[in-house]
Amino acid sequence: MSLQDPLVDRPKPKKLAAELCKRRCKRWTSFFKQQPNGPHRLLSAEQFAVPLTDPDCIRQLEAMADEAGYELHIVIFIRSQLDYINSRYIYSLRRFYHHQTFEQFVEDALKGQLQNEKSKRGKIKRRQDVFDFWNYFQPLLNAKDKGLKVSFLPFRQGGRDPFEQFMLTINLSPELPWKPCPKKHYNRSPGTRGVWLARVLSQLLRENRISPKTIENSSRIILNEERRQLWRDPSFWGYSRKLTKKVTRHFKANNAKFAEAAWNCSWDEAFSITNKAHHRRRSVYAPGSIENEIRMHAIAHRLLSRIKRQQSLVPAPPLRRLIELISQGR
Repeated sequence: MSLQDPLVDRPKPKKLAAELCKRRCKRWTSFFKQQPNGPHRLLSAEQFAVPLTDPDCIRQLEAMADEAGYELHIVIFIRSQLDYINSRYIYSLRRFYHHQTFEQFVEDALKGQLQNEKSKRGKIKRRQDVFDFWNYFQPLLNAKDKGLKVSFLPFRQGGRDPFEQFMLTINLSPELPWKPCPKKHYNRSPGTRGVWLARVLSQLLRENRISPKTIENSSRIILNEERRQLWRDPSFWGYSRKLTKKVTRHFKANNAKFAEAAWNCSWDEAFSITNKAHHRRRSVYAPGSIENEIRMHAIAHRLLSRIKRQQSLVPAPPLRRLIELISQGR
C-alpha cells in the first residue's frame, strides 16, 4: 500500500481533486506513472467530495484508473445529519464565514443552503444538498449499481474506531505498525466559549468589511486564543430537543432510502444505539453575567485589532487587493 502524503508527495491529493473538477488529466497521468511501493495507491482529501457527486467526473476517474491498470475503490464516511450539521457550523464559524446563530444555520441547512460556498468548483456546479445523502450521493449510488466498488462507512459516536473501520474495508490489518499522526495535525475544534467568541469576532469582521479570505491562518485564531486563555470547555452541541426532532424528521424518508441502497438495512440499524446524538444535551456558552459578557467582547475586539494590525503591516499584492476590494463591495 502506497499512501499519498499530502504534505510531501506530488501531485497533492487536493490538486488531483481540482484536476477532476476542471476535466483535466495531466496530473493524474503523472500520478499513475510514479512507481509506488506496493500494488495499491491510496488518496485521501475532502476536496474529492465535489467531483465524486458529478457523474462525468466519476466516469473520468474510472477510465483513468482502468487505463493505468487499477481497480477503483471509493470509500466515504457518513455521519448522521445531527452530527454533520453541528460540525459544519463549528467549522464555518471558526473560519469566520458567517455570524449566524446555530438555529439560523440549521434552517439554512434544511433548505440546502450553505454559507460562503462557491457556486462552482472548476467546471462543476457545486451541490448545496450535502446533508441529504440520498440525493447528494445519487451519482455514486448509480455507479455502484453498475459495478463500481463503493463503500459507505457509518461514522458512529462511540462506535468502532474509524481508522479500524477503514483498514478492514480495504483489507488491511489495523494491527500493522502504523505511524501515529503528529499532534499538530489533529483536527481540533473550539469548545463552547470558542464558538461563542468566533461568532462575535465574525460579526465584527463583517462590520469592518474584512474578508476572512484576507486573514492569514484564520482557522487557528480561535484555537490559539483558547489555548492562551487556558479554556478547557466541553464540545459545542447546539441542538435543543425540539430542534433534534425537527432535523431527524426532515431527513427520515431519504435516510431510509439511502441506508437500503448503501447498506441493505435500515438507517437505525446502521446508526445503532452506539450513536448517542439523539440523546445529547445542549452544550453552548452563555456569559451568565454582564461582567463576563464585557470580558468576552473585549477579547473579540482585541483579536480584531490584532488582525487589523497584521493586515496593515503586509502590503497587499495587486490581485489580492483587488479581490479584497470586490469582497468588500467597493
